[in-house]
Amino acid sequence: MLKKIKNKILYVIFIELFFVNFIFTQNLQNLGLDSKDQVMRLPEGFIIESEIDPDEYILGPGDKIGLSVITSAKMAYVLTINPTGDLWIPDFGSINISGLSINSAGDKVTEYIKNNRFKSAEVVLVLLNVRYFKIQVAGAVINPGFHTISSVSRLTDVIVKSGGMHKFADEGNIIVRNKSKIDQTFNLNKFLFNGDLVNNPVLKEGDLVKVSYSDQVDGDLESIVSNKNSLIYVTGFVLRPSGHKYISGYTVNDYISMSGGVTDYGDKNNLIIFRNGEKYTLENKHALKPGDEISVIANRKYRLLGNMSALQTLTAMMTLYLTYQAAIN
Repeated sequence: MLKKIKNKILYVIFIELFFVNFIFTQNLQNLGLDSKDQVMRLPEGFIIESEIDPDEYILGPGDKIGLSVITSAKMAYVLTINPTGDLWIPDFGSINISGLSINSAGDKVTEYIKNNRFKSAEVVLVLLNVRYFKIQVAGAVINPGFHTISSVSRLTDVIVKSGGMHKFADEGNIIVRNKSKIDQTFNLNKFLFNGDLVNNPVLKEGDLVKVSYSDQVDGDLESIVSNKNSLIYVTGFVLRPSGHKYISGYTVNDYISMSGGVTDYGDKNNLIIFRNGEKYTLENKHALKPGDEISVIANRKYRLLGNMSALQTLTAMMTLYLTYQAAIN
């Protein structure tokens, strides 16, 4: 008798576990997940300055959307706006919401679902995570090119991603050109001085950031800009002989400074530039190219006396003098 009761209890537990597993699996399928995913892991980490205004934030490809459709059944989806700007909703179809605010997109999706499937549905659309995209930075930065930022990143964020400003950059003359080819000029000095966010705008897809060079530049920097990855090598009598990233417009003295400067035995006025293994005379101080070698030659004292100290030098001279005096006497 007791054995039969135990079997019935186990049977009931098995049936309950089966239905719980079935319901859980259905919920995961509504979310667009398989059973290996964890719902608590869905909201990915992101950092923002403040709450996003659903009337101001403009959606685009890559934004992660949460969608809830409540009718006689409850359906929940985690969706991503695809590269063409469409939101594909399982069992409903796709609808383009790129370029719309969060609230406007919610209204459009609600209208679409009510017109095509459930007239009395309660629809809620929320932003779960912001998108990332590439933006081009040109001009007076250390690493010009394309850099990845988020849809809430500002001008200073992409400057940092670009390795920072070139030493000849004009911080008061930064141009942002949007995809409609309309230019706006911003002054980062005003932002740094008084926190003026107007001069540190949030960037959008298709923007081109161009950091201007200052009037201090002498010479044609455009003619020496290079995409080559070869280093500038500093050898000889410097504190840290090594190779350095080529930065257009940087002079011989800049690279020597990056190597710690000239040692006591080096002659800063006696430098040799090697290009392709041969001595090369620079046309101007900005004319270095990737792969060049800057060699700092020893000064006259080192060539004559080596690395002896002043006391050692004096002692040696006195020894020679005394030897000479002893010889002639």
